[in-house]
Amino acid sequence: MRSEDEIIELLRRRFPPGKVQVGIGDDAAVFGDLVFTSDMLVEGTHFLREHPPFFLGRKSVNVNLSDLAAMGAEPLFILMDLALPRRLTSSWLDEFLNGVESACCEAGCSLVGGDISSSESLFVSVAAVGRAEAPVLRGKARKGEGIYLVGDLGLSRAGREAIEEKLEGFQTLKRAFWDPKPRLEEGKRVAKFASSMIDVSDGFVLDLKKLLQDKGALLFAEKFPIHPELREYCRLKGSSPLDYVLYGGEDYALVYTAERGVGPGVMVGKVTGDGVIRLDGKVLSVKGFSHFMENSG
Repeated sequence: MRSEDEIIELLRRRFPPGKVQVGIGDDAAVFGDLVFTSDMLVEGTHFLREHPPFFLGRKSVNVNLSDLAAMGAEPLFILMDLALPRRLTSSWLDEFLNGVESACCEAGCSLVGGDISSSESLFVSVAAVGRAEAPVLRGKARKGEGIYLVGDLGLSRAGREAIEEKLEGFQTLKRAFWDPKPRLEEGKRVAKFASSMIDVSDGFVLDLKKLLQDKGALLFAEKFPIHPELREYCRLKGSSPLDYVLYGGEDYALVYTAERGVGPGVMVGKVTGDGVIRLDGKVLSVKGFSHFMENSG
């Protein structure tokens, strides 16, 4: 099987943008001032069976809205496809839909359609549509610009581990995995001046590479904010918090590039021109979560 990136590149070659201005390969497709994105959540890959249904409903919506945030877009509506195992109860579905409704209400959008089927495992696919007068794209960073981070990194990965290992406490970490928040307002603010932007779903370093494309980066370890609960978790595990920050996934923080230090982000590095990502001068491995790769994570 090809890697995830190879499959995306295959699709990009076979299906040119056509009538849209931006096609396959960014956070969302662009047609006029409308942006379109879709994402799926598969049981066992993106969530655990014990994932609270209310939070799963919210997460199903919010991971898509995060793509809109990365384009600087305002959400309009979503469509949802559900494949439901027969074992699910009516109360589970009610709680799930409560979560969907909650996320839509917070974002000011609505569910307008979709499809329903049965399946052995739970499958949720959402498509979201938003509006942006000037969507912020990937690949537009310029050498010398700052690299800025909005949000915490590493919490979701640590939270999933804490849940799987049934550890007491660490509620902030667990909540980061269960109930991620799309940074819609920050995305709209950043869109006014950023040269490029992406949301962090597969891990900071891997997504930074997607953002910069042929450019490189010099990152500064001391600039990355580390949440106190992540620091405590890593102390307990004997792990490096920075490893979680750089290579954890599903954080849905925003990363953008800009000429000057304005806006909500913390500057964590600079754009270089050599195509290599370095941390305090040391070359970093470009890795993170990738479907079809055994060593992803």
